[in-house]
Amino acid sequence: MTKRSKKTGSAAAEDFTQQTTAHIERIVVFKLDSQRYGLAIEKVQEIQQIVEVSKVPGADASLIGMMNLRGQVIPVLDMRALIDLPAKSYHIDTPMIICRTKETLVALVVDEVEDVLLVPPGALAPAPDFHNLAERLLGVCRLDNDMIFLFDVDRLVTSVDIDMGECK
Repeated sequence: MTKRSKKTGSAAAEDFTQQTTAHIERIVVFKLDSQRYGLAIEKVQEIQQIVEVSKVPGADASLIGMMNLRGQVIPVLDMRALIDLPAKSYHIDTPMIICRTKETLVALVVDEVEDVLLVPPGALAPAPDFHNLAERLLGVCRLDNDMIFLFDVDRLVTSVDIDMGECK
């Protein structure tokens, strides 16, 4: 996991802008409850409805199970559990966002996929450090009067040992 810089003020903002905003042009926006979240489109392979998954005995609550995606077995993770939101039941129309991490593909189950948005220059800001989600975020995207928390997929899934189905 990458350690966060302890720079403050304009130095931290400049460092963030150079490292993060240079490669994020579009984001996939999804909802959990009424809050909007996003993923860099470069990390998203596809979006589909939830499928039948094979349960993993003794797995952490965030690992719903494993699925077969065109011959590749991938983990299906509950975004709500990953960020400590209350559980919600799934139905046939529940969406999954298939994402590429450094190591594998993962399916993230979300409440709703909303849109793909262009990120205007200057719309991304560093994630606030006051919340436990900060370690899992690339930053916050400010669009109009709304804030979209932008997740780093690799950091998001590091708390789940996908091979064993247990928390690290």
